[in-house]
Amino acid sequence: MKLFKPWKSCFYVLLLHPTEAKVLIRSSNDNYCLPYAEINKEIWFDDFQAIKNAIEQELSISVNVIHYATYQVDKEQRKIQGIYVVEQHKPTEVIHLATWCDHAVPALWADLQTLESLSFTDPEQKSTIEAYLLELESGNTPELRPPWAQPGWFSEASEWIESQLEKLGYKQIAPIEYVRNWSISCVLKIQTTAGNIYFKQASTFLPLFCDEPIVTTELASLFPQHIPTVISIDRQRHWMLLEDFGKPIGSNVSLKVQQDIYRLFAQIQMQSVEHRAHLLAVGCLNRGLDVLHSQIDPLMNDENSLSELSTAEIDRLYTLAPKLKNLCSQLASYKIPETLVHGDVHLNNIASYKDSYLFFDWTDSCISHPFFDLFELFLEGNQKSFLGRLKGLWKQKFKQRLRDHYLSQWTQYEPQESLLDAWKIAKPLCLLHHAVTYQSMISNLETRTKQEVNALPYFLREIIRYYSLVDN
Repeated sequence: MKLFKPWKSCFYVLLLHPTEAKVLIRSSNDNYCLPYAEINKEIWFDDFQAIKNAIEQELSISVNVIHYATYQVDKEQRKIQGIYVVEQHKPTEVIHLATWCDHAVPALWADLQTLESLSFTDPEQKSTIEAYLLELESGNTPELRPPWAQPGWFSEASEWIESQLEKLGYKQIAPIEYVRNWSISCVLKIQTTAGNIYFKQASTFLPLFCDEPIVTTELASLFPQHIPTVISIDRQRHWMLLEDFGKPIGSNVSLKVQQDIYRLFAQIQMQSVEHRAHLLAVGCLNRGLDVLHSQIDPLMNDENSLSELSTAEIDRLYTLAPKLKNLCSQLASYKIPETLVHGDVHLNNIASYKDSYLFFDWTDSCISHPFFDLFELFLEGNQKSFLGRLKGLWKQKFKQRLRDHYLSQWTQYEPQESLLDAWKIAKPLCLLHHAVTYQSMISNLETRTKQEVNALPYFLREIIRYYSLVDN
């Protein structure tokens, strides 16, 4: 007997006509609907490769997945439903509408005028199609929509990738695949005879993102054993190709492995101190304590950023603002230098390759307080059950050992006791640093994609929770 209902993911396909402002629809009894593909498991919004494979199997044509128009998760029913905008990978590939996809179901290309007279099984689908056709006809693409979420981008990127690989002597042995495609970046994988090559483009709309191709290139020159090698970049389009650097190590690794990683990362941070000016010059942002101090009031007065908090939570944050500003000054009084901060250090952004650990995904990199990179060690569970609390205590001891190992690398600047004091001060400021990051993201994304990075309320509530524990 199954304890849980299995997940089902249903993806409706908004297939664009290759030359006209039309989309493909099919009849469903006396009504119409978008074609769809189903997958009997949970598929995340950014798993474009799984969605592409399912659509291609259903439609019997090759497609490029452009972006989702809608994406909804019903956890209670364990059901996912989305509408994905796609284009034909080969525009000349013929779709036989009469016997389309081996289904004896009539299909047609519909424009806005045709759409008006049709009845849909799901009226919301019709509204989504109308909105997209209006966008196509007007040519008014939303200002904050990234390039990879627009028609024609995949073909353009593919041509550049293939030309660069040919110049560099790589032999491609499989079609280009999506690794991850979401609002803030797109990552593709190319299999070659020399291993996997990775392509990445990150958003230029996010003001707290660095110039990642240039910064990664510079970091790889400073730390060639621990940063992926950049083999080609397009500066104007912020594209880069990376050599194979293995797979993420993931969270299921031993304490010893994690201690080795944190020790290594501390050494990279300390060695980066002398390179701060150069890193700032090539594109790392200055997000030091003085900058963080200046960002507190704008955050606390940003109604959109606080919209998911209760009135009591907002009032509490207002009262905490002076304390957070004071902590910035306190932390700055220690001799710990501001240096390279990755911005998103976790075990899925670290790879094990050729007897070494490599740190990748440097979009959030900046110059700031080094302890701000250890947010995973600062965060604590809020378990209510007895077993949950026991597990939480074990995790806390595990994190304390990692913390102490990391801090022991910094004793040339302060004794261990002072480092522990600084660590305590850094905790709410680390949460604040990441809250500011998500505030910046939320403010500069398309409305439909804001749900992808909705961690801001979490970090703000963690600040409140920290002070509630301290005050008690």
